[in-house]
Amino acid sequence: MRYFFRNFHVYVFAVLSVLAGSWVASNPDRTVELMRPLVEDAVELQQLADGAYREVSQLNWQEASDEAVSLFVATMRMPTMLFERLAEKLDEVNRDLDRRRHAEAAGGGSLGVARKAALTSGHYEALRENRPLNERPEI
Repeated sequence: MRYFFRNFHVYVFAVLSVLAGSWVASNPDRTVELMRPLVEDAVELQQLADGAYREVSQLNWQEASDEAVSLFVATMRMPTMLFERLAEKLDEVNRDLDRRRHAEAAGGGSLGVARKAALTSGHYEALRENRPLNERPEI
């Protein structure tokens, strides 16, 4: 009896697996219909993760650590300098992102191709309209 209660979770998992398998076998069309949005989301997340990994791999860690140290030193000397430096860095980042966006729009880029080939579900109008994912549609 002690063995049964110790491994009760295994029995529950086995019963749920058999029930899920029999439901899938009896309703294959409904299963595909329910799983399609999950698979589409997984594909989109994988493509976004690939882009994030690519950006992180191109990051210059030495430069980033030097910048963190210089920001810390500037903050210790005069706290208002921190905000000035951050404003300058944000302006540089915005210029860099605009430059990338213009280059991507002119050449299509790999991200543009991935967006076009990604998903065609009704939930992803941004991908079908080929606008940036962070841009919100106008109401």
